[in-house]
Amino acid sequence: MTGFETALRLLADDLLAAVGRGDWDAADAELATLAEEAAAAMAAGRTADLSAVARQTVRCHTALSLGEDGNGNAMQRLGQLRMLALVVAAARSRKPPRTPRLLAAPGTPGAAILSALKRGPLSGPALAGATGLSAAAIAAALPELRACGLVRSWPAGRLTFNASTDRPLTDRPSTGGENATAREMP
Repeated sequence: MTGFETALRLLADDLLAAVGRGDWDAADAELATLAEEAAAAMAAGRTADLSAVARQTVRCHTALSLGEDGNGNAMQRLGQLRMLALVVAAARSRKPPRTPRLLAAPGTPGAAILSALKRGPLSGPALAGATGLSAAAIAAALPELRACGLVRSWPAGRLTFNASTDRPLTDRPSTGGENATAREMP
C-alpha cells in the first residue's frame, strides 16, 4: 500500500467515524478532502491514485448503506459519496456516466434486469435465470443501475438481493439525492 493509499484509508476512516458520532461538520470536511483528492488525481492523470480514491469511496458508501443510521444527515452524505463515485467512475473510464434512460433502453442488459425486477426482488443468480443474461453481464450492469438510483441492493446471507426503485427514467445522471432509500429492504 502506497503512502497515498494509506492516507486515503485514514481519511475514509475519519469520515466514517464522523458520521458515526453525528459530527456533520467533520464529515463534510472529510468528504471535501476526498473530493479534492479525486479532482487532483483526475487533473494530473494519476490513474493509480484515482483507483485508490474509488476504492475508499466505495468502502465508505457501502458502510453507510449498510449502517443502522438512516437519518437525513447520513443519507445526505451517502448521496454525496454516490455522486463522487459516479464522477470517479466516469474519469476512470474516460466516458461520462450513462443516464437512467440509456441504461434502461430496450435491448440492453439494464432493460432486461429492470423488467425482471418489476416482479419483485431477486438475487444475482435468480436475475440470471429470469433474464437469460450471463452472471458477468448482470455484474457489469448492476453497479451502473445502482449508481443511477434505478436499483437498490442489500445483503441477505451469502446473496445480495436487488429491487427496482421505480425511479422515473430521465436524461440526466443521478446525483444520489433522488434515491435516498438505497439501504431499505422491502
